[in-house]
Amino acid sequence: MDDTNSQNKFMLIRYFLTIFVIAAAVVMGSVTGFYYYEKGDYLSRLKLEERVNVKLEKALIENNLDEIISDLRFLAQQNELLRMLDQEPAGAEYKGLMAKEYLELSRHKQKYDQIRFIDVVGIEKVRVDYKNGDPAIVPEHGLQNKGTRYYFTDTLELSREEIFISPFDLNVEHGKIEEPLKPMIRLGTPVFDRKNRKQGIVILNYLGDRLLKALDEGAEMSPGKAMLINSDGYWLSSPNADDEWGFMFPERKDRQFFSDFPKVWKKILSSEEIQIENEKGLFTSATVYPVIEKFKSSSGSADAHGGSYTRLKSDEYFWKVISYVPDENLRKDIQGLQKKLLLLILILLLLVGISSWIIARDMVRRKSYQMELYRSANFDKLTNVPNRALFLDRLDQTLKQSERYKRSFALLFIDLDGFKSVNDTLGHDAGDELLIKTAERLQDCVRVADTVARIGGDEFTVILSTIASIDDIQMIAKKIIQALSTSFNIGNQKAQIGASIGISVYPDNGGDAEILLKKADDAMYIAKKAGKNDYRMSSI
Repeated sequence: MDDTNSQNKFMLIRYFLTIFVIAAAVVMGSVTGFYYYEKGDYLSRLKLEERVNVKLEKALIENNLDEIISDLRFLAQQNELLRMLDQEPAGAEYKGLMAKEYLELSRHKQKYDQIRFIDVVGIEKVRVDYKNGDPAIVPEHGLQNKGTRYYFTDTLELSREEIFISPFDLNVEHGKIEEPLKPMIRLGTPVFDRKNRKQGIVILNYLGDRLLKALDEGAEMSPGKAMLINSDGYWLSSPNADDEWGFMFPERKDRQFFSDFPKVWKKILSSEEIQIENEKGLFTSATVYPVIEKFKSSSGSADAHGGSYTRLKSDEYFWKVISYVPDENLRKDIQGLQKKLLLLILILLLLVGISSWIIARDMVRRKSYQMELYRSANFDKLTNVPNRALFLDRLDQTLKQSERYKRSFALLFIDLDGFKSVNDTLGHDAGDELLIKTAERLQDCVRVADTVARIGGDEFTVILSTIASIDDIQMIAKKIIQALSTSFNIGNQKAQIGASIGISVYPDNGGDAEILLKKADDAMYIAKKAGKNDYRMSSI
């Protein structure tokens, strides 16, 4: 407990200092720049700050897209999906498991309006809708035919690993723009079964307002007005909501960025990143390309059953992240700056210090709570090694990895010989200490990549994640027996135990976790009957 408190205090101080130093450096750098260079240097630093903010906003968009694409690729290779396809039409069980996994993903991410698997003819097989913070599995009678929608046809045409990204637009339901407005990006990829046959698509409807709100929040501390504009010059996000989505509303079709700033837009289009200062103010721009190599996009269709207008190449589909500081704001900020410098520095540092402390404290509390929950659920409280639940999970993961990469692993089932005698003669406290030291010796006998677990009482298991030969397993088994046969110092007394070990090997003894565990257990009992303190390999 003392070690935990000390560690938490150390983390608190480290987080606080890191956050405070970074925030204070930004504040001091900016304010000191204002002081030494007045208007000229103020403008220079403002330009730098705006470039950094725009790059961060660009990175935020790209990171969001990367996360969505990662989710999409995971779903396209989902084990339950592939097993359902293998067993069609008798894959109802796996379809249910798919739906549950979609539900958990929706609940955890809270950013997908819909998660769907659609078969090759356009029928939704599994769909989870996210409504008002409550994800729900759509029942069979609620599934629809999307065979005529542009995002289905465009995605189905793709090859393996290619990804379709729709335009960033407003969701259309029954031929009308959904109210309240729901910005949407659809990302899809084709699904292939284990025989490399295209069986449909997985598609995610990403709630674009999550991205737009994040951009707005990221720009709150910036003097600039954040905007996101598509390649046609229409606002996707603007300080004036009436300017947004002009390409979706006939009455707003003339509301485009270049209508207000024609010369600026021409320069912005000519460069990936640019900063422009003119009589209107300061403009800072960066380009985001949602469509990269192996991705495809189309111009979409506002018609519920319409086809794509055109297919777009990667350099034809882009967004412009723009920050705009009006000229009147520049002049206002410069006036009277020197007189207020000292007070401003003190106030900002105080706020930064308080905020940094609160943030650091909350980070430590959250991390400590998460670590405690994780350890409580997955680790044995006495020995601090994985418990049965975590052992079974690691066994399952090792099995999947071994199956995928065609390699072998071994499972050792260890029962302590003579432990009950030590417990009865020296007491339960001594027995607990003996179990702790046993776990430590077992960990010393194996590699870092291997797993030592206590699954109950005086029973331990070891997963040797990769093995080259049977000799390697036997060598480790002998090493464990020798280590546990060496007497233990328990208080002022010595305790002597042994170990009976049963060993099963994947794939020689089976391809199922339960079978491998049972065979290792059976082999352990054979070792006990043969005289204890020995190991036995499971027979094939």
